[in-house]
Amino acid sequence: MEGCVGLVGSAHNELPSGVLDVPLPLDKLSSQCGSQNCSRLNEQGTKIVVVSTGSFNPPTYMHLRMFELAKDALLSEGYDFLGGYMSPVNDSYGKQNLVLAEHRIEMCKVASSTSSFIMVDPWEARQPTYQRTLHVLDRVQDALNNTFTSEKVKVMLLCGADLLESFITPGVWIPEQAIFEIYGVICICRGGQDTRNVIFENDLLYNNKKNIKVVDEQIANDISSTKVRRNLERGLSVKYLIPDEVIKYIKEHYLYTHIKECTNTKFG
Repeated sequence: MEGCVGLVGSAHNELPSGVLDVPLPLDKLSSQCGSQNCSRLNEQGTKIVVVSTGSFNPPTYMHLRMFELAKDALLSEGYDFLGGYMSPVNDSYGKQNLVLAEHRIEMCKVASSTSSFIMVDPWEARQPTYQRTLHVLDRVQDALNNTFTSEKVKVMLLCGADLLESFITPGVWIPEQAIFEIYGVICICRGGQDTRNVIFENDLLYNNKKNIKVVDEQIANDISSTKVRRNLERGLSVKYLIPDEVIKYIKEHYLYTHIKECTNTKFG
């Protein structure tokens, strides 16, 4: 699959007016089942793509690891896994210490450059205003359906346990029942996070539990963008926490530090 496809109309949820038409990358989309996993495809052989929204401020190895865990889990259930997208949040999200979208897009691109199936969708980040996650998923679904005209591709939201729990925090989300009903969520759970109990205790999550797949990360990984930024701000090394090419980009653009002369900052 080569090239990109642009924005089309949504059958079930109208995209907001005034959006910019940013092509969806397709260059890495292909079946990831391999010779062994192909034998486990379910009867429908449902093609599936995952989308991870977030700040990626900066992208870390844990962000990339989430895609690998999702791929393994979905292949084991018989899905025909095609690929995944990182979708950096719009600048107008207003999060503290959020560097400009163009920097985060480029960091995601260099972070995912060695992956055979992770791509970066800049649509959300390049819009003139903040976009709801539901609209981001609609845009990807529509673009893929415009590409795979003979069969529908299922899109799922890929997230961590913290984001899933934010669905039940008052005032954080406009009611997003459609995300669960139309798309579904694959949630990566790190050690110490009792995500299954959170789902059981909350009506919204429990009523949609069949559309929530919880995947456990068996190897402890506590890397976070917040911790990476703190190290950078304090002039400490972040090598082996984020890809070397991301470190290089941060250094070249003086991100996450007020120090203009980098001689005292340990990027590597």
